[in-house]
Amino acid sequence: MELITNFLNKIDKYIKEESIDLDDYEIFYRGENKFYESTTPSIFREDLLKNEHNIFRELELRYPIIFDNTKTTIDKLSIMQHYRLPTRLLDFTTNPLLALYMAIDTDDYIKFCPTIKIVAVKKDKIKYYDSDTVSVFANFSKIDDSFNVKLDADYCNDNGNIKKSNSLSRMGKLGFSYLNPSKSKILEKNLKNDLGKLITKNNHDLQYLLHEIKGEKPYFQDMIWMEHLDKSVVFVKPKHNSQRIMNQAGLFALFGINNGKKENFSLEECADGEHFTLDAFKLCDFGAEATMCDNFFVDSIKKTLSTLGVTIDKVYPEIEYSSQHIKNMFSNKDEKWFF
Repeated sequence: MELITNFLNKIDKYIKEESIDLDDYEIFYRGENKFYESTTPSIFREDLLKNEHNIFRELELRYPIIFDNTKTTIDKLSIMQHYRLPTRLLDFTTNPLLALYMAIDTDDYIKFCPTIKIVAVKKDKIKYYDSDTVSVFANFSKIDDSFNVKLDADYCNDNGNIKKSNSLSRMGKLGFSYLNPSKSKILEKNLKNDLGKLITKNNHDLQYLLHEIKGEKPYFQDMIWMEHLDKSVVFVKPKHNSQRIMNQAGLFALFGINNGKKENFSLEECADGEHFTLDAFKLCDFGAEATMCDNFFVDSIKKTLSTLGVTIDKVYPEIEYSSQHIKNMFSNKDEKWFF
């Protein structure tokens, strides 16, 4: 119990030290068995990204009963993520104890370093499943790896990377600095829309992306915002279309593309402090010696978590996990699951 108490106190201390205003930000957690310098979705690993569009369609064609009744790409990705298919989604939860369980739920103790990633997301930047921005990011999954958006040099930095849009600074140069904030926001959005129409009209790959988006949203306008084409991540509250998402109070980090191409990047590379912040806590920093990070260490934490209502059948509510939990209840065995 001491480690869990220290863990929760550490989170509370972090929120206060970072001056995170919980009226403006929402906190989410992710548990990982090992410490990774880079936080990336599964499709970005093991050289899978080049075949993402094929991976997506291979599962879709094998289970038409499931996917034919699923209208949007984000809903399909959510189902695919649920069944462990590599996707551009990254799971988070609002419950730190669930994240703690996920961090220690392993039988592989090689380089075992249970870690909690904590992300504070500005509330007005969190999207719902039916957002147009979400449709853009989700449909990158259906585009092949030849996708390439080449922009005019005016919109790129010296390294050729796409600049994040900064329309307000351009407005100042154009003499619009006298506008009040509400009018500035309207004008900024109009400028982004005009630029989005311009780059979309002149790019074949973006036209194909629009084709995929309009398959689920026929009303979608012919424009993609430039800021969505380089190292952008959108945090999505998905439909509760599975018991697991409901139990885990889940949220997805949905990854976009890198410099106009389908290339890997990490959450750390786009944590700008304005939209979201990211940090990592290692369990061994909360009073557990590194030598204790083994099955004895894991079992003792799981027993404590079970007294708080966090058990395998609550984290993974599918019937096979519940069956394992019930078996363990009556056989006096520690809670484990072998994959």
